[in-house]
Amino acid sequence: MNSLSSQICGSLSHFVAKNTALRLVSRPDIGHKGTNDRRTLPVTDPATTPDSTWKLTLELPLEVTSAFEELLYAQGDDPIPTIATFEIPERPEVWTFEAYYVNRPAEDRVRQALGFLCDMYQLDMPAFVIEEVEQRDWVAESQKILKPVKTNRFFIHGSHDADKVPADRIALQIEAGQAFGTGQHGTTHGCLRAIEDIAEQGQPHNILDLGTGSGVLALAMAKIWDSPVTASDIDPIATETTIENAEINHVKLAASAEDKTGVFALTADGFDDPELAGRGPFDLIVANILAGPLIELAPEMARHLTADGRLVLSGLLDHQQERVLDAYRAQGFSLEKEYALGEWRALTLKRV
Repeated sequence: MNSLSSQICGSLSHFVAKNTALRLVSRPDIGHKGTNDRRTLPVTDPATTPDSTWKLTLELPLEVTSAFEELLYAQGDDPIPTIATFEIPERPEVWTFEAYYVNRPAEDRVRQALGFLCDMYQLDMPAFVIEEVEQRDWVAESQKILKPVKTNRFFIHGSHDADKVPADRIALQIEAGQAFGTGQHGTTHGCLRAIEDIAEQGQPHNILDLGTGSGVLALAMAKIWDSPVTASDIDPIATETTIENAEINHVKLAASAEDKTGVFALTADGFDDPELAGRGPFDLIVANILAGPLIELAPEMARHLTADGRLVLSGLLDHQQERVLDAYRAQGFSLEKEYALGEWRALTLKRV
């Protein structure tokens, strides 16, 4: 356990001990690190949908969002709140934090948890809003929002658009859900374009999708290349979602780490995981995460890429591009091609 985890666990134990009205609740395996938007849409079941939903909204530094999530879970609400965190592009120092409740959360308990968080990290008390959310059929809402995404080779769609697949496109059915990546986001779209361009130049022999999310990029690569694809994510829900999406899209799954065919979905905390490292070296690594982790991972990326390999990096904004490139230039890489979709960027790099 790292020092931050130890600090959080120790502090939470103290928090619970001091507040006898609270009980520590196991945290669900919902990951938020290394993504651009992992918002989870509530599932609507007419038989079980509550009469109302309440939303707590505030802004926090990314590095403390997991700690605040733990503090809210420790308050013992039944059912526990659903958490969503997502980036504010124009203000990268803070993220929006949302918690959805069946019952209205008590303001004094929210302030209590925030006060403890602020004491622990020497933060000013942030403003927060508690509001009732209109009841909706979230599945229908997601279908309205998630229109099909078409690139030169691919057609990414939900099940509601399965009848609209053009004959000249490779179809991938990806539903809105718990893991990031439906093809809608500019970063995912940029990666798909980069993959298409690389495909014009040949076939990689060993591929890694680092931070796979829904698995959309891993599955896209498995559709166009008959090469092993490792789909890795720190979040076990992402791994499960990738497996489900592979089955939906009739993509072969590797039976084990030793199986060098199909897609191997792996829950791993980066290249420190021996199972992930053992699948390398890779001649194509696609990483659609965030600028900060991309910069930190530059030495490891270089170490696990073959001499003639390529990197596709995304999850960065236009103003972050030079910092990311500087980190990879220091490892002997140069920019091969840039893909711009609004303020988002995807980059293809090769060794100098």
